Amino acid sequence: MVVQINGISKRFGDHEVLKDIHLDIPEHTVFGFVGANGSGKTTLMKCILGLLPLNAGSITIAGEPVTFGETKSNQYVGYLPDVPEFYPFYNAMQYLELCAVITNIPQKERQRRIAELLELVGLAGTTSLISTYSRGMKQRLGIAQALLNRPKLLICDEPTSALDPAGRAQILSILHKAKEETTVFFSTHIVSDAEQICDHVAMLHEGTIIFQDELANLKQQITGQFIFTFTLPVAEAHERLRHTPFEMKIDSEQLVVNLPNESTQLAFMQELITQKILIQSMHPKTRLLEQLVLEVLG
Repeated sequence: MVVQINGISKRFGDHEVLKDIHLDIPEHTVFGFVGANGSGKTTLMKCILGLLPLNAGSITIAGEPVTFGETKSNQYVGYLPDVPEFYPFYNAMQYLELCAVITNIPQKERQRRIAELLELVGLAGTTSLISTYSRGMKQRLGIAQALLNRPKLLICDEPTSALDPAGRAQILSILHKAKEETTVFFSTHIVSDAEQICDHVAMLHEGTIIFQDELANLKQQITGQFIFTFTLPVAEAHERLRHTPFEMKIDSEQLVVNLPNESTQLAFMQELITQKILIQSMHPKTRLLEQLVLEVLG
């Protein structure tokens, strides 16, 4: 695991913002951290960066303990804040060259690494000054800066929150590619963004982790509904079954049937046999991540 968070808590006065948080973040994954604004996402990121003292628990990055006020663990971390700031009088290449000098990247490696990153974030050949950049271009440059020193962990705080759909798509594509060389941990309140690119997802609500798992596992949870297609038109099948006690509806030329337990599932299958309705396909309706989040938020 790149990051191990063991039972951390954080209070500001009498207000407990984080409550007994446990997280393990695997290598070369995109780990989405979802939650409403004010749920504690940014506070957790500041704890991971060693910018806030913990009231309980511990954090390690690549096996190195995170200690408030020290920066040893941050040698493994690249960080993109929600609103990155840059020297406006540089262009992208000049700015990354400055960062490379500050972080002691050898000169013989510097130009090649900068060229790789500008290509990754779609800014190769851009010569205009950063002062003219759009919000999306600044976010992309921020990702390049954060990856410059080949960190083991890339932390992004709400990287798509203020972008238009095209800008969001660009950032998500870059983050997905970035996991080839690092681990991406990003917070968002835009659930569809997490669903689009994440391998693992955790949800923070009122300072507590409500769920965490591989995204594929979360999406496989059964709602109790099954989707059927038949060898005859769905409207005809629906009409034949209309007198039965099963709750059902037609949706996009498919029949969605509520079968919450094994007994109702067997009963429905028996009814299909009785009515001589042949199944063409059948599968459980899976839960979207957004549905899980809405259930938590009520």
